[in-house]
Amino acid sequence: MKCERTVGGASPSLKSSSRTQGITLISEKKVLLIGLDSAEPSLVHKWADEGHLPHLARLMREGSTVSLQSAAAEFPDEVWPSIYTSRNSAQLGKYFYIQPKAGSSELELIDDVPRHGRQFWEIASSAGSRCAVVDVPKTGLGPPLNGMQLANWGAHATRCEMASHPPDLAGRVIAKHGRYPLHSCDAHGLKPEEYQELRSQLLDGVALRERLLSDLISFQPWDLFFCAFSETHCAGHQFWHLQDPAHPRYDPEDRHGLRNALRDVYQAVDKVVGTLVAGVGSDTNVLVFSGHGMQSQYHGRDLVPTLLEFWGMSQAANSEPHSAPEREVTLKKTLLRTLKDNVPIQWQYAVKKILPSKIENMLICRMMGTEKLDTSARAFYVPNNDLTAAIRINLKGRDPQGLVEPGQEYNEICDWLTTRFKELVNPATGKAAVEKVSRIHDSYKGEHLDRLPDLTALWSQEAAIDALYSPGYGTVAGSHGDLRTGGHASRGFFIMQGAGGMRFDRPEGNAKDVAPTVLSLLGVEIPEEMEGRSLVAEAARVR
Repeated sequence: MKCERTVGGASPSLKSSSRTQGITLISEKKVLLIGLDSAEPSLVHKWADEGHLPHLARLMREGSTVSLQSAAAEFPDEVWPSIYTSRNSAQLGKYFYIQPKAGSSELELIDDVPRHGRQFWEIASSAGSRCAVVDVPKTGLGPPLNGMQLANWGAHATRCEMASHPPDLAGRVIAKHGRYPLHSCDAHGLKPEEYQELRSQLLDGVALRERLLSDLISFQPWDLFFCAFSETHCAGHQFWHLQDPAHPRYDPEDRHGLRNALRDVYQAVDKVVGTLVAGVGSDTNVLVFSGHGMQSQYHGRDLVPTLLEFWGMSQAANSEPHSAPEREVTLKKTLLRTLKDNVPIQWQYAVKKILPSKIENMLICRMMGTEKLDTSARAFYVPNNDLTAAIRINLKGRDPQGLVEPGQEYNEICDWLTTRFKELVNPATGKAAVEKVSRIHDSYKGEHLDRLPDLTALWSQEAAIDALYSPGYGTVAGSHGDLRTGGHASRGFFIMQGAGGMRFDRPEGNAKDVAPTVLSLLGVEIPEEMEGRSLVAEAARVR
């Protein structure tokens, strides 16, 4: 039954009931959903307790909070799409923005236009809910909604064009509010004044986003208003070392007044959250979430191809440990890396703007570790988000130049590589360099499973990784020299201030639970295809 609602502060004229996960729900309330992109839970709780985030503190105090687990330990780029669809990368066909091209030894860059899986606002819209979706990350424009959508105005690292439904909304936004003030999160150097400028740009971005959201939240009636703040994501990547005493680049004297740069951005966002929440009625369920968090970014990405050679992946058989004297290899910088490290970043972005897209894409692939896949090897490195190395087995019947037989041989090489990764030592600490190895094809299911890597290895974040020691093989050294000092962590959070005192029904959840939770609050049936489940099912039971 389609719900006919009067919205914009008034109660619905007709209640809608549906069967959701075996529970009959009645939709009377609206949902304000706010995403804080990659906001780190430990910092949110710490700064809320210290009084720096009063609005989030009040929501947590008066409502309920759930800790969210996500796929960030394997595929950080999966997190937002899984929030939208409650599905995994094997079902969505994308685990990273650079991945092997199907049936080819080439790599391809993949945009964020949704192609597989229905996003929860599309489902809600089809069921009769009026939806407003404003500048949320990692998605392009989907099918027209019963409402409006603005895509990629200021969303972090979203690979698609700015667009809207209705089509003229984007133009009206630019005419009234202008373009987002920050072109790229990474378009700065290492000088203190450049970090100060970035902080100013992010704070300007939050202020402009506040005006945009305050405008659009009253633009037309809605049952679901979904927006997100990308500033917490960019600030986490760039400012992590400024507030982390354990980071090698931390300045204990705070000589340039930057220690609180990350907190400044969180505080600015907290203020806007307070404004948005104050503007909605008591019939609105307020939800604030972060699908994954932030931590220090240490990794050995660029060292992996050499390690695979150590272990015999370029040969017909594995190289046993201690079969030869241990080697010491120091990687030399490529010409491209030398240019990147020495040419001012502003010049790099100026050149990038005028490059043909084919050349730009090739350079991006090279900077992420490789331009073409090493399909002459039995197992080879494939790009993934920095904190997690990814390996693809060159499998017969799946890969164009497959060398490894499915079944026993495949399992043996996966076991072999798992052991080798777990043995890796960070010479800086004398401890394990890898925190976790995942066999993806054991834990993921879906029609696009063959597009995913076979193994991932999550780097330890205890200390910087400038070298890796493989016992019985040797040491490979070389610093990645990344600009970013913060990387993704798998834990997020979900806060709800429920209308009528509604609360979450359990303390732990998954990022995939966001979509079914929102649908259940709207009284919309949760599709069978969704892997997550509602976090308010018991609280929403009809009494």
